Amino acid sequence: MLSEYSFSSRLLVMWGALFLYIFVAESELSAKEFERDTLLNTSWWNNGVTNNTSDHCKWVGIVCNSAGTIVEINLFNRKIKGEFRELNFSCFPNMESLSLGSNSLSANIPSEISTLSKLRYLDLDQNNLTGTIPPEIVWSHWI
Repeated sequence: MLSEYSFSSRLLVMWGALFLYIFVAESELSAKEFERDTLLNTSWWNNGVTNNTSDHCKWVGIVCNSAGTIVEINLFNRKIKGEFRELNFSCFPNMESLSLGSNSLSANIPSEISTLSKLRYLDLDQNNLTGTIPPEIVWSHWI
């Protein structure tokens, strides 16, 4: 009886561990795919930036960390056109640097940019942005 219980317990633990492994791997993959899809949903990747791979970490101007999530977008002077708010900022929780200067981005700077809590560098110079800097942005952590 003891050996049956012991075997059943071990089997249950093994199934639990397998489920947890699959769940964690799937969620990491989903986060990477989510970032990639978010980039593709902007018009920026259709007018000024070309990429010949499905791995967004190898795209021009994209830098990823060892986990494969985006930490930097550097599309300085890439002739990007469109609205700055096309980028869904909340999809990039590890973004540290965003360089979009010298392009043709328009509209205002959306308050959602404040969701980039790890952002340390921001360059939006020489675009066609309008309005004021959103008060939600805490600039003191950059100074």
